[in-house]
Amino acid sequence: MIRLELITNENITFATRIQNEIFPEYNGLNNYLDSLKNDSSIHFFLVYEGDICIGTTGIYAYKNDDKNAWIGFLGLKGKYRYQGIGKDVLALTEDYARKNNYKFIRLFTDKLNNDPVINFYKKNGYTFEDYNSNLEEKKNDFLVVIGSKSLTGEKVEPWNNKFLNISKQALKQIYD
Repeated sequence: MIRLELITNENITFATRIQNEIFPEYNGLNNYLDSLKNDSSIHFFLVYEGDICIGTTGIYAYKNDDKNAWIGFLGLKGKYRYQGIGKDVLALTEDYARKNNYKFIRLFTDKLNNDPVINFYKKNGYTFEDYNSNLEEKKNDFLVVIGSKSLTGEKVEPWNNKFLNISKQALKQIYD
């Protein structure tokens, strides 16, 4: 059975190690530290199958936006992929967002060389649009798509290039 365990001060080092194993190009420590600052809009989890930690997931929200939860660092260790577990983890993540009164769930991801991830989300009801905000500092450094899904049955509105400050997030995840 798959279960989520909230990342806390006690398990943050372990959580960061798991996240780095799954996403070696990104450092999630600063995101995890932000979630420990009593900010009710940021929640990250370790994913367990029985007693074995197999992945990470989380949600966060942008300030002044109480409708949209964003998925952060949803991933599984290699040997647990392509077994249907990711679908279960996604469902638990969506349920958590729904219980926290979000109407929509979204994510952003790299557009290039990322077809398996994008297809996974499409199979699970997400629609995608290109993200090209002119306000991004390094907008030419990345090609991003936004995935969106309704958690309530309401029609999901396109993101329409609203500013996300992905450039700042990318800097937050660089290894020092």
